Amino acid sequence: MAFTILVVDDEILLREMLKDIFTIAGYNVITAENGKEGLEKIEKYFPDFVILDGSMPVMDGFETLEQIRKNPKFINLPVMMFTALSGESEQIKGLSLGADDYITKPFKTPILLTKVKNILDRKKQSMDVNPLTSLPGNLSIQENIEKRIANKTHFSLLYIDLNNFKSFNDKYGFYTGDKIIKFTADLLQNIVRKYGMLSDFIGHIGGDDFVIITEGGNSITLAENIISEFDKNILQFYNEEDKKNGFIVSMDRNDKIQKFSIMTISIAIIATNVARLTHFAEISKRASELKKLAKKNNKSSYVFERRKDCR
Repeated sequence: MAFTILVVDDEILLREMLKDIFTIAGYNVITAENGKEGLEKIEKYFPDFVILDGSMPVMDGFETLEQIRKNPKFINLPVMMFTALSGESEQIKGLSLGADDYITKPFKTPILLTKVKNILDRKKQSMDVNPLTSLPGNLSIQENIEKRIANKTHFSLLYIDLNNFKSFNDKYGFYTGDKIIKFTADLLQNIVRKYGMLSDFIGHIGGDDFVIITEGGNSITLAENIISEFDKNILQFYNEEDKKNGFIVSMDRNDKIQKFSIMTISIAIIATNVARLTHFAEISKRASELKKLAKKNNKSSYVFERRKDCR
C-alpha cells in the first residue's frame, strides 16, 4: 500500500508540481493551501508524511507544526519543513519545533524524494521494531525472506521458541518474564555476531518466538551454540528452591496445578536448498510444524528439515 503525503503550501503552482512529483514516485498525494486547512486534512486523512511550507497566510508552517506536535495522535508524524528562507535561524526554529528534516527552495527533485523515502523507511522500520528487544518484527521478517527468495539466494531459517515460558511467566510475573525475553534476544545476537555472517538477520515474531535467517551454511553451529548458552545461563532466573528441584509448580492452561521442568529452547531449521520451499507461507508453515516436533523433546534441541520436497 502506497504512503500518503500531505503537501501544505500557499503557492498553487508549487502544490501542483509537488503533487505531480510524488504521484509519479508512487505516493498518494493530498494538498492544502494553508496551515489551518492542513490541520483539518491531517485529522481527516491521517497522512503518513507532511510537507509543510514555512511562510503561509492564515497559519504559517511553524505554528502548524507546533499544533501537530501538541496532538498525541500525531507526535510521531513525519514532517518536512519547506521554505524559501535559507537562514540558519529559520531551520533551527523548525527543527526545534519537531520537524524531521528541512529543504529550501529551489530544490532538486532527486534530493527531495530521497529525503522523503529515507524518513518513511525509518518510520516503517520503527513501527515494526519490538519495543522490548529492539528486534524487527513480522513485517520485516517476511520482507527479508521474500527478498532472499526473489534474489534466488539459498538460506536457512531458524525458528526459535522457549518451552515452559508461560508457566514461568505465571509464577514469576511479567517483569521477570520480560527479562527472559530480553536475555534470549541478547543471546541470539551474541551468537550470530560470533558464529554468523554480516548478512544474517534476527527477528522477533512476538512473545517467546524468534527467527534467525542465515546464508552461511552454519545453521547447525548457530543452533548448537544457542542451546549451549541458553542451558548454561537460564537457571539464573530461578529461585534456589526451583533450581534444587529442577522444576516449578504452576498452573497449566486448564488452571490445574502442575510441575513444569526448567525452561528449555527449541529450534526448527529450514534450509531452502534442501526443502525446496519457494514461498514465505510455505516456509512459515513448515517451520511451525518442525518446531512442534522439537518441542516434544524434554530438553533443549533442534530439528533439521531433511525432506527433499515439502510441497
